[in-house]
Amino acid sequence: MLKPHWGALLALALFLIVGLAVLDDHGVGGDEAAHRLVAKYTLDYMMRTDASIVELGYIDAVSVFYGAAFELPLLLIERAFGLQGVRDIYLERHILTYLFYLAGGLFAYLLASRALGGRTAALFAMALFLLHPRIYAHSFPGSIDISFFVMFIIALFLARGAFKRDTLLAFALLGAAVGVLVNMRIMGAVLLAAIPALRALDFAFARDWGERKRVLLTTGAFALASLLAVYALMPHLWADPLARAAEGWSALSDHPTKIYALFRGSYGRSVDFPEYIPVWFSITSPPFALLLGLVGAGAILFRAARAPGRALRNTRLRFGLLTGGCFALPIFAVIILDANIYQGWRHVYFLWAPFALLAAWGLRGLAGALSAPRLRAAVYGAAGAGLAASLASMALIHPNQQAFFNFFVDRATPERLRTQYAMDYWHNPLRQALEWLSNNAGLLPDETSSGARSADTPIPENVLENAEFLPDAARSRLAGRLSFAHLSVGRWNSWARSARSLHGLQVYDNTILTIERKDDLRAV
Repeated sequence: MLKPHWGALLALALFLIVGLAVLDDHGVGGDEAAHRLVAKYTLDYMMRTDASIVELGYIDAVSVFYGAAFELPLLLIERAFGLQGVRDIYLERHILTYLFYLAGGLFAYLLASRALGGRTAALFAMALFLLHPRIYAHSFPGSIDISFFVMFIIALFLARGAFKRDTLLAFALLGAAVGVLVNMRIMGAVLLAAIPALRALDFAFARDWGERKRVLLTTGAFALASLLAVYALMPHLWADPLARAAEGWSALSDHPTKIYALFRGSYGRSVDFPEYIPVWFSITSPPFALLLGLVGAGAILFRAARAPGRALRNTRLRFGLLTGGCFALPIFAVIILDANIYQGWRHVYFLWAPFALLAAWGLRGLAGALSAPRLRAAVYGAAGAGLAASLASMALIHPNQQAFFNFFVDRATPERLRTQYAMDYWHNPLRQALEWLSNNAGLLPDETSSGARSADTPIPENVLENAEFLPDAARSRLAGRLSFAHLSVGRWNSWARSARSLHGLQVYDNTILTIERKDDLRAV
């Protein structure tokens, strides 16, 4: 049974081996501690329903609406194994997040093989799903973004199965998955609305009352399972579901955090730039995939325009339209609703899931339009070369793939790119910076040295957590010295390495991190 899929299984095995090999190259990400706390407070509230969930210590008033559908299992496994140290806790999180990421690749393969009817295109969809440089960089520390990304492809897989089987169980499973999706991120409401809309078309095209009755029952099963999943997984709703659901929608769709970021050389919020997501998506994705995705989307729209009746019925073409809608509609929704997107486009990384399917659709369409075997082989060869180029880019800038840009922007002029776009926002280079500091600890004063001025600011918690990933000898070399170092890393990227900098980490000849003495900063 597995023999026809040996290519996908081999690819997953290779991804697993490589992932375990580079696991220790990633430290603690920017928001990991915060999202782990969300799971902790959620579990505390579930065990103490008489307490106010806000009083348990949530980070802010909005974070009570953050779902813990993925974070809670991570915490439960952490406690089941009795993990205590910072390194052990976050390595467990990274391993499980990466395994879930690989599971998403498997579902991308299964979905593409069934929706497109070919193993080659399916294998391409899986590879494309897993080989986006920026998303791969988050596949270890980015539990909140990766879990939603993977859950989106799982929901699409279940959606195709539900419409094909048309059973209560299939739609109930789909509803539960969409409920989990909404729990993870409010953008899951795209599928929460799309599925009933498609069922309304099925109701309209039904031949008799028996079919219409089945449509109503299965749609009801979907809606009930979705709402129950959202309610069960978000304890803050338990006391007053309707009022708090409305409050949560308002808070999450218009996040009060006013974070400004560098975009096209200007600082502002994403709502100040209507082109924010399209530009970020186009300059940070593999170019060959962008081309194939446009071809796939164009082919689907062309066929739908030629046969609109078929496109509206429950066919492969309609699933193609659903896939395209899952990519395009969230972008329009963000623009129309003025939703606050920040830190690049990581909040909408899930867009890559349907886009990878569109690209596979485009590849299959191009190959199918050619009658000559050599031309078809050339098309598949070009797609393979594109995947190889993406993999090479990832290897060259490892482990800082979160700073990947394609050649649509100026990467050749030193320090040009960092003045146009945020190069790093995830604090991924902190681990590398601390490794360098441990090997050059003599450049920093020691707290016990005569005349050494003690630091007037505490060491950031994220820095201390990343220090726990260093070997004992490296940590001991930093003891008493780390408080004298300033690590410039974050979303601003307006700095460059100067004469006073001890060290600068670069990607594409653009500085993404600098290390300086705090005394030198005080002097200027």
